[in-house]
Amino acid sequence: MFINDLPNILKWWGYLFIIGVTFFPLTWFVFKKFFGVGYTLSKTLGIILLSYTTFLFATLHIAKFSAFNILLYLVVFLALNLYIAFRNKQPFLSDMKKNLLRIVLQEFIFAFGLFLWSFVRAHQPEIRGLEKFMDFGFVNSALGSDYLPPHDMWAAGYTINYYWFGHFVTALLAKLTNIPSEITYNLMLATIMGLILSSAVVITSTLFEHISKNIRGRYVFLAGIISALILVFAGNFHTPFYILKNGVDNYWYPDATRFIGYNPETNDKTIHEFPMYSFVVADLHGHLLNLPFVLLFLAFAFKLVSDKEKNSFKIKNLILPGVLLGIMFMTSTWDFGNYLLTLGFVLLYSSVKDNHYRLVNVFVEVAKILIITISIGVATALPFITHFESIAQGINFVHGHSPLWQLAILWGFPAVLTVVFANILKKLGKKLTTSDLFVLSLLTSSWVLILLPEIIYVKDIYAATHYRANTMFKLTYQAFVMSYLAGGYIIVRQIALEKYAYIRRFLTIFWMVILYSILSYAQISTNSYYGRLKTYLGLDGIKWLQNQYPDQYQIVYWLKKNAEKNSVILEAPGDSYTDYNAISAYTGIPTVSGWFVHEWLWRGTPDFPQQRVTDITNIYLTPDAKLAKELLNKYQVNYIIVGTFERQKYPLLNEEKFTKIASIAFQTGVTTVYKLN
Repeated sequence: MFINDLPNILKWWGYLFIIGVTFFPLTWFVFKKFFGVGYTLSKTLGIILLSYTTFLFATLHIAKFSAFNILLYLVVFLALNLYIAFRNKQPFLSDMKKNLLRIVLQEFIFAFGLFLWSFVRAHQPEIRGLEKFMDFGFVNSALGSDYLPPHDMWAAGYTINYYWFGHFVTALLAKLTNIPSEITYNLMLATIMGLILSSAVVITSTLFEHISKNIRGRYVFLAGIISALILVFAGNFHTPFYILKNGVDNYWYPDATRFIGYNPETNDKTIHEFPMYSFVVADLHGHLLNLPFVLLFLAFAFKLVSDKEKNSFKIKNLILPGVLLGIMFMTSTWDFGNYLLTLGFVLLYSSVKDNHYRLVNVFVEVAKILIITISIGVATALPFITHFESIAQGINFVHGHSPLWQLAILWGFPAVLTVVFANILKKLGKKLTTSDLFVLSLLTSSWVLILLPEIIYVKDIYAATHYRANTMFKLTYQAFVMSYLAGGYIIVRQIALEKYAYIRRFLTIFWMVILYSILSYAQISTNSYYGRLKTYLGLDGIKWLQNQYPDQYQIVYWLKKNAEKNSVILEAPGDSYTDYNAISAYTGIPTVSGWFVHEWLWRGTPDFPQQRVTDITNIYLTPDAKLAKELLNKYQVNYIIVGTFERQKYPLLNEEKFTKIASIAFQTGVTTVYKLN
């Protein structure tokens, strides 16, 4: 029953509301000229500043990652924000009064996203399949770490060598609210949806309102709501094309993200995902966790170029965007480059207009701002970078290209938007506004990111048949975000500019058909993954384990309650994307070796996990208690798991020796947990 989950959802919403209200004066101070004074951005800004402060002190070993310290930082930030509010009392209260309806509207939109996806996820809440074990393991590793970086739950003795800041943010909110991580995992997905919806409304409505003081209010909100809906819920033209071709009953929603290289089958398999697919399959990956930060960065970018004061590019105005860029590096490293590129175009187009096409001045000014922003970003991310080794292996030219017809299907909607917007720009001539140039920057950046994987790719461990898949994935994901965010602005701008009512009606019908065709993806994918929302299971993401592997379920909770701090467990290592290593992922307690390919990716060589797998095999199979003890001591193991997965992987497992070097700490069903003497 939904009512059983309601207390946790309301509690979670309440804490996010408190964070938003706490940081609202600062948000007002920065975004007071935005739609509804940018109220909803206060949640994202607050989460970022609270998380980064906690991260910094825990990484420098100044203060532990604890609920008490998080609350302490929140109180300090509250005092600073109250200072801002009282120092600007009259304009602050006046703006609040004038924008009260818009503020309430933003909170409602955020709550809509939060409650909607909490309800949907509760119909298939399992933290299982694809890479959910990895994501959940990162969250639990952070929760179990007093200091940062978090330990690697699949490589005892090492810390996570991946971009994990977004997972740390999830852990921070779990620790702050005291809601179990198996529930907060699903609540975080819903929170991201709420933040994207409300932030997109604020940004696009602001862009539209900035065109003119006489712009109609309904156009302002309509632009924002269209952008929000298509950014979160829409797919690409793959869905309408293949539904018309093969029928809706034969349509399989993941095909929209696995098309080039798959249909027809070739040796150049690629990935081109987008937010709705991410929400449906519910992997809490960095690129999804980063989306609220991305939208906040774009809001800062527009503020920089829309601020008419001559000092808008002073260092003090670049601090928060620079910090945000650094946080994006730690959350989803690819986006550091993606949005640095976007900022470059935003500044370039704005500077060209302001400098009357004196290109030398333009490039000097843009370069100066970018260098300052990069410097602040790198300084922000430095505590993370010092513990991180790049997993990229260089850049190379591609040796295959996507068929033009497939690109047209995947990127047909942005192409239509681009053609329409080009016509708008032609109509406007020299009457271009800052908003028009900003939208042009988003489209330009999107097409650069779409075309780059047709020229170069970042080398990694993936097979020759998937060599550019990750590059295309990480670049085009953000191309989708920016082009669809621009969608509401372009659609309403075209309709609003048209003088004749009958043409406006025609355009309205045209766009309704287009939007319906791409928004149909949300219903099809949700019905497919969540069984048409027929069976409500609740938000507990590990309850499936109790039904299918009751022994492992009992061990997870026993270890959470009884294992000493900094313990190490031994369990059978498994292949990626399997149910192996559930105990380490679900507790955050590190095991000697976990998912093989993932550790290979994170460490840059298969030798690292292979050596550990060899040692684990010897531990489980050898009858020699002395040898087993030496190998266990090598990795400082405290607890040995002997259960379903261990017996499955090692049919000749020798358990007798464990009774000589360890004592039975816990037994359930056919599974035993040994504690080393």
